[in-house]
Amino acid sequence: MIVFLPLPIRAEAEASSPIIFFMKGYHSELRGKYEEAIDNYRSALRLDQNSAELRGNLAMLFVKKGDMDEAERLLKEALLIDKENRNILVLLAGIYSAKGENEKAKQIYEACIAANKEDTEAYIYLGSLYMAEKKYDQAVKVYEKIIVYDEENVMALYYLARMHAEMKDYSKAKDYYERVIDLKPGFEPALLDMGTLWEIQGNFDKAIEYYQKLIAADPENKKARSRIATIFVKKKDYNRAIHEFEKLSDMDREDLSVRVKIGLLHLEEERYEEAIREFNIVLASNPRADSVRFYLALAWKGKGDTEKAITEFLKIDPKSEEFANALRSLTFLYIKSGSLDEGIERLERFLEGNGKNADIYIMLSMLYEEKQDYKKAIAILEKAQEIRPGNTDVLYQIGTLYERLGETDKALEQMEQVLEIDPDHANALNFVGYTWADRGVRLAEAEEKIKKALKQKPDDGYIRDSIGWLYYKKGQYQLALTELLQAIQVLPDDPTITEHIGDVYVALAEYSKAVDFFQKSIALEKKQEKKKQLEEKKRQAEQKIKGLQEKAK
Repeated sequence: MIVFLPLPIRAEAEASSPIIFFMKGYHSELRGKYEEAIDNYRSALRLDQNSAELRGNLAMLFVKKGDMDEAERLLKEALLIDKENRNILVLLAGIYSAKGENEKAKQIYEACIAANKEDTEAYIYLGSLYMAEKKYDQAVKVYEKIIVYDEENVMALYYLARMHAEMKDYSKAKDYYERVIDLKPGFEPALLDMGTLWEIQGNFDKAIEYYQKLIAADPENKKARSRIATIFVKKKDYNRAIHEFEKLSDMDREDLSVRVKIGLLHLEEERYEEAIREFNIVLASNPRADSVRFYLALAWKGKGDTEKAITEFLKIDPKSEEFANALRSLTFLYIKSGSLDEGIERLERFLEGNGKNADIYIMLSMLYEEKQDYKKAIAILEKAQEIRPGNTDVLYQIGTLYERLGETDKALEQMEQVLEIDPDHANALNFVGYTWADRGVRLAEAEEKIKKALKQKPDDGYIRDSIGWLYYKKGQYQLALTELLQAIQVLPDDPTITEHIGDVYVALAEYSKAVDFFQKSIALEKKQEKKKQLEEKKRQAEQKIKGLQEKAK
């Protein structure tokens, strides 16, 4: 007998169906309305409390929301209902993996494999866990089991290639990658990885060959094109690199980073007009790109247009990461152009809104130092020191300025502060050691400090000069000469080292050589008072020569 329900009763029955709530939840999930979907799935679950699948759907939503604990709870409930439900098991293993509980995840994947020896997905996931733990040999064993029953499984072959590459067995890795490429010629990961292997081995031409295979399969592939361009940069074949980057730019006009790379290559090749054009294109779209503004300023500087370079440097925001580099370049431009007063005025204006920026004070001090106003430079650096207390670079620079003022004791105090903070500061060690040696005091300690500095900077001509001068002060003239001759090879135009060699030759009674070095030192020396002292040393050495000649008669 057929019973026709009245319409209100039918509607109530349909509304109470778990399928209705499930469908509502499913459509909400598709629209990304996860809370609404959860409510509907929960309503379905109240009507069908023994459904493992509904719990699985709910768990997936909680995974999407990032609530792994609730997802895990639901899946465990589902397994109490259907303990062999593979989809639920794999999802739970994925949650364990995401939570870093790899051993639990492995047990589940191994159980899936035990139930089905050809469960490829479980093998892949299990292998990926070993891969993440860098247990590559274990991962290889897992993936090899797949190709026993499915020798053309692309993913298993691909992961075998990856594992052998990680183990640096490049020959085996290439064999597996080739098998993948034979089965799936345009498979991007394998072609990119093969290119990478050849790059690692330094064979750029072979790498390009594989990247070009990928481009043949996918002409719009940006990764392959970008890697070819990068190889040409490594090979310093900048014209071909630019050609590839131009193609990349044609693919995506909105990707301005490519135009920046083109500009930088032109800058490297000293094609300043082209570099300026590229950087201006980028800045037209993004005027606040301070790094690009910095490159533009460098291009104008390279072109020799100091005024435009300064203009661009000045546009860089003092709060930008590029500001410190811009400030340094700007300061050197002011020094090079001799526009010290203009530079001082500009940097002091920067300080009006950026009084806590130590870099501005440091660069401003350099301009005053260039003007030989050392006291003002020190006063400014002391303000930088207030902002960066204990900064060894600032303390060291203050010390060198005191030395220029002739206040060596104050300079030593600064250097000793540096060494309290950083006992291995090579330049401070050298300064203290040289000063003591020059004064002929604390020679044992001076030697210890200079040797410590020399150990850190064995190729530093100034430190090599210091150890030579210390040996001179100790009367070890041959040792002194050896060290000073090494120093002069590094700094052939240094008047002080040249003078020191002259002094050693005087001590060794080799007066003709002493005269030669004093003469060279006079030519190199810029200070007139010092030139006079050197002239006197040269005269005395010449007198010694005359005295010896007269004795010989």
